[in-house]
Amino acid sequence: MDACFLIFSFFRMFDKPFVMTQKAKNSLEQQAKASLRINLQSVAQIDEIELDKLMNLYELVCVKKNQIIINKGEAPDSFYYIYKGIIRVYYYLNDKMVLERFEKENGFFGGNFSHLLNQEPISIYESVEDMCMLRMKYADLEEVLKDSHQIERLYRMYLEKFHVSYVQNVAIYKSLNSEERYREFINQFGDIANRVSLKDIANYLEMTPETLSRIRAKYDKLNKKK
Repeated sequence: MDACFLIFSFFRMFDKPFVMTQKAKNSLEQQAKASLRINLQSVAQIDEIELDKLMNLYELVCVKKNQIIINKGEAPDSFYYIYKGIIRVYYYLNDKMVLERFEKENGFFGGNFSHLLNQEPISIYESVEDMCMLRMKYADLEEVLKDSHQIERLYRMYLEKFHVSYVQNVAIYKSLNSEERYREFINQFGDIANRVSLKDIANYLEMTPETLSRIRAKYDKLNKKK
């Protein structure tokens, strides 16, 4: 059964006195885990038996649009893999919302890194649309990391990949003008440009919605001519 149909059916039933059947939920979880398995194997070679140890820690969780998944001040106790949907990660500075990043399909977020911080976590993780994810308790992951060198290596590679990508994005966006930042956003997130609000994109790119509308109109006009 198609994953999108299963997710659509799940949220249609959200407002009814019953929920997704266990069979349908199991099917969706299997599809999500198959997607995650492919994702992980693209990063590093890992034995199927070792990978199964990791897969068995994940459970399917679905949330509706505009739901807070991790709130300000909370030390996340879980890791999430996004199968379908988008989240926005933001915080408030002097009562102004600062949109830090988006995470979309095949992305990860969460994890308990409070021991590395000297302050209370400030970021808020919120669903931009109805979404389904795989969730794993951080404490369970720690136990597997102690027992499996392959999984520990995979975990370290993902942390390094995220760090490099995050630092590069910050450096790139700081060096570009408004039009160049929009083009870079389209290169990275073109597949979600119509799934998130104009206001959020403008916030992320550090420009006003009016400036973004003007730049987008110019960009679309140039691309129509190609």
